[in-house]
Amino acid sequence: MITMKLEGGSLANRVFFNVTRDIKDRRKIIKEVLKPAAKIVAKVMKGDAPVLTMAPAFNVYRGGKLYVSVKPAQLKKSVGIFATASTRKAGAINIGPRYKKGVWTKPDKGGWFMHMVQFGTAYVRPQPFVLQALLKTKSGVGSLMKKGMEKRLRQVINKEGKGILVMA
Repeated sequence: MITMKLEGGSLANRVFFNVTRDIKDRRKIIKEVLKPAAKIVAKVMKGDAPVLTMAPAFNVYRGGKLYVSVKPAQLKKSVGIFATASTRKAGAINIGPRYKKGVWTKPDKGGWFMHMVQFGTAYVRPQPFVLQALLKTKSGVGSLMKKGMEKRLRQVINKEGKGILVMA
């Protein structure tokens, strides 16, 4: 019978625990990996967002009265990066027209009509721009996120690896 005793097992356990704890820090992943990539997608999405050109404004009526006058480039201006409680919890961010918080809740500021533009209505043809922006930036943003995650992993291993764990 062969008996083995692992020396430094508790140290190795602590190192692996610290590395996994730090690599799962959602706030740092959002800041260091997701935000730089999201800025690129948001810029492309802003550029692809359709702008009203046929009229000085588009009037929306509710109950027979003028509700709001949608200005040209309103949708384009509302495109940005934002987070919700559930996306923060999941370690993610959202990119797209904003319309639920802050100044964007005002009907004359936000992109609340994005779905009508994106998917169309009975009277308006669809003008999809969200998915197209994602597809245009897919390879570049994917490689940027991969490099960012590798950099983050190297930082964590160098800090918490204590010379036991080394990234090749």
